[in-house]
This record gives sequence, structure tokens and C-alpha cells, in this order.
Amino acid sequence: MFHVLREPFMPQTRFRASFLAMRLAICSSLITLVFSPFSTTLPTIFAQTPLPASPQAPLPSSSPQDRITSPVLKGISANTDTEYLVRLINGDILSGKIIEILSKDLVAKELQTSEKTSDKSSDKAASKADDEAIRLENALGVLTIFASEIVEITPRNGLYRHNHRLYIMPTAEPISGNAFIGIWELLFAYAGVGITDYVSITAGRSLIPGILPNEQATLANLKITPYATPIDGSGTRIFTCVGGNIALLNENNIVGHVFAGATLKGSRTSLTGQVFYKVNAPNFYAIRGGNLFAFNANYAQGTFGLGLGLDSRLSDRHDVHFIGELWNADVLRPSNSALLVGLRLCNTAISMDFGVAVTPQPLAIPFVSFAWTPF
Repeated sequence: MFHVLREPFMPQTRFRASFLAMRLAICSSLITLVFSPFSTTLPTIFAQTPLPASPQAPLPSSSPQDRITSPVLKGISANTDTEYLVRLINGDILSGKIIEILSKDLVAKELQTSEKTSDKSSDKAASKADDEAIRLENALGVLTIFASEIVEITPRNGLYRHNHRLYIMPTAEPISGNAFIGIWELLFAYAGVGITDYVSITAGRSLIPGILPNEQATLANLKITPYATPIDGSGTRIFTCVGGNIALLNENNIVGHVFAGATLKGSRTSLTGQVFYKVNAPNFYAIRGGNLFAFNANYAQGTFGLGLGLDSRLSDRHDVHFIGELWNADVLRPSNSALLVGLRLCNTAISMDFGVAVTPQPLAIPFVSFAWTPF
């Protein structure tokens, strides 16, 4: 009975086993056929192509300027075309290009190297081990100057900030980004400010003791510098200006002008020419100052005047300038002229003018002027 019951099931079981074996063989062949090209290339690709490295935060970097602590070296740019004037504590002024700024660690390394190559160490060099320095390139070569020996470092084009004026006459150069206050003849206070490189505004008022406020003089001047350009490769430039001013000689005496001028600026000398025109009436003025003075003046509407000015830096000094002005208030009357000559002592902030004014009468009047440009 058991034998009879098993016989019908044996052929079916063998058939299913064979069919499963055949399906597994076919699948195995298909898998081998499909993936066989990648079986050799994938290991090669993964072996030769490294996995991307995980990003790392950049290390903080610092420039030599970031390590500078001396106030006199702050804001100085090295290795540029800017020419600097370096004023030392002994009064000497050196000019040239700063090619490198040395921090304290670089100075210390150089001093250690110099001590090794020298037979004996220098006490002065040892005292500079905790100092900073600059390398200045000029006609003498490359000089290393310690910060403790420097009083001031100024770009050459920003050293002389008084070039927008002579004694009385404005030049065609703008006040630019500067502002100043001053006093002329110790009796007339004035101030000026520059708005960009185009607009310059000055104003002042007399402070004469013993004169009432309505008898004091007031002046306001507006100058526009519309055009400036170099004319050769040596740095010579030409500036042009137009403008106007109004003056109150006592409250009732109003004098108004328009003017135009030009300044030719060289390396040491500037020459200015100006023409001005009186635009308003009246022609006759009665000027008084309390019990100090009283006189009449004839200044007609439509009068043309001329002015010439000279500003020349002395060749062997950077802080002394020769200043000269020649005025003629009326081209039809040569007697209405005056010549002013003198010297200007100056640095980057302060100017002191001393001179004399000569008129055809003849009359010689000494004059002084002080100005402070802190901004």
C-alpha cells in the first residue's frame, strides 16, 4: 500500500527539482553575463579614484600689517608706487618708497642674524629687538628705519595741505578732503572746507577791537575746480577754477566778484594766474571803523582785476616755502596794485606766513597769517 501510494509522486518531485535547478542555472548565467563587464572595471575605478576628502576649515592667516602695533606705522601701504616722506625725531626728512614693513618678530630674527655674523653685538641693535621697522628705498639705497626713530610718515601728495591758498588769493587747487581754520593779521578769523576734489568754501570775519559788530568785515568765497590734469611725465599738473565771493565792508557796503584762474603745479613750484570782475553796484563806498579809521573808496561796477601768485618750496627743505602775490584791482589804474612777498613755515597741519605788502604810495605793511589743518 505504501509502495503504491509513493510511485505516483516520485516523477513529479524529480521534475520539479530539475526545473528549479534549470532556472537557477539560467539566472546565474544571466547575472554573470550582465555584470561581467563591471567585474573588472569597478574594482579598478574604486581603486584609482579616492573618496573626496571631508572639507576642513581654512587656517586663519595674518598679514604683517595685522601684527603691527606702532601707531606711526598703522595705515601705511608697503610695496606700492606711493612716495612717502619720513620725518625722524632728529628733524631729518627722508623721502622714498616703503617696500616692506617689519614686525617685531622679523626685526628680532634679523638682529639675531646680524649678531651671529658680527664679531661683537651692538648695544643699540639689542635695544631695538622689541621694535618695528620699515624698509625705505630712495636714492641712497634701501634703508631700515625703526619705528621709535620716526615722528611722522606722510604720502608726498598729502604733505603740503596749504596749496589751495597763497596769502589772500586762492589758487586753482581744491581744498579737497581737508578743513582748516586760520587768522590773518591777527584781526581776521577765517575757515575753509573742501567737498570732494571740486568744491572749496571759505568764510571769515574781522575781529577788530573797538569796532561795533555792524562795522566789521565779512567775507564768503566759493571756488569750483572743474578740471585738473597732468601735462607731462614728471608730475607737472594744471588746475583750473571758477568761483565767486561776496564781502561786507560794514553792513551797507557789499562788494561781489566772479573770478576764474589756473595753477601750474610742478614738483617744487606752483604758479597761479587769476582774473576777477566786480559784478555789483554801488561805485562809491564810505568805510568806517568806530573812532579808529574812516575813509572813502571808489570801486566801480564792471572793474576787471588781475592777480599773479607764486608758491615755491626751497630746494633743501620741505617745510619752508617762498610766497608771492601781485595784485591789481583795476587794470585801467596801475596805481591800484600791491605786491606781497614772504615766507611760509609749515608742516602737515600748521602753516605760519610772514611777509610784507608794498604799495605804490609808497607804503610797506608787514603781515602775518596762521592756519591749522587738523582734519
